[in-house]
Amino acid sequence: TTGGWSPYFLNDTPSSRRPWMFRKQYDVIDRLLERYSDKTHYGERRHPEEFAMAFHRRMRGLWGLPPRNVHFTGREDRLEELATRLERTSELLVAGMGGLGKTQLCTEYCYRRFPAGYGLVVWLNAESADSLVADYKQLLRDWTPTPTPMEVPVSSSSSASSSPSPSASAGSTAAAAAADKSTEEIIAEVKSRLFRSQVPWLLVFDNVEHP
Repeated sequence: TTGGWSPYFLNDTPSSRRPWMFRKQYDVIDRLLERYSDKTHYGERRHPEEFAMAFHRRMRGLWGLPPRNVHFTGREDRLEELATRLERTSELLVAGMGGLGKTQLCTEYCYRRFPAGYGLVVWLNAESADSLVADYKQLLRDWTPTPTPMEVPVSSSSSASSSPSPSASAGSTAAAAAADKSTEEIIAEVKSRLFRSQVPWLLVFDNVEHP
């Protein structure tokens, strides 16, 4: 039964934990999974190695971070305090009146700590519920693996075509898949991917009015 499975179980689970792949009746089981693909996401599955490489390639770097202020100076004590506190706790609130430079301080901290301290830094605009949801959706779209575009030979006499390229179609499919999810599903999927990440990560919520 697939009861209680993650929607992405077929991708997440290594072959050693997919015993039906080593049974003579594996094709029967696959047909059952395909029949109920609305629940098993059978058509989206990939070989574990392929999925892992595509997944982890998209789980490194800086996402949404404001441009670095090249004129940032001083406040070394505050930066050191941020580093010390984040070594002791998984959550930290940086609060204060507007205009004190909280965003600039956190931005500088992120740039200084990447990549030695964090392999992934995600910066979300939490000024409003709409802006936060929009960032979550875009983040998931950017993290959604897309198939490698097919190589299509083109002769010198070929004329231009209005048909979308395979890469464009793949990107559109990934965007549509993310758009079809509810807000709760999107947030849950982002959290799941972060917690499965193999690199240290930092998630920043900027401009939170009521933490």
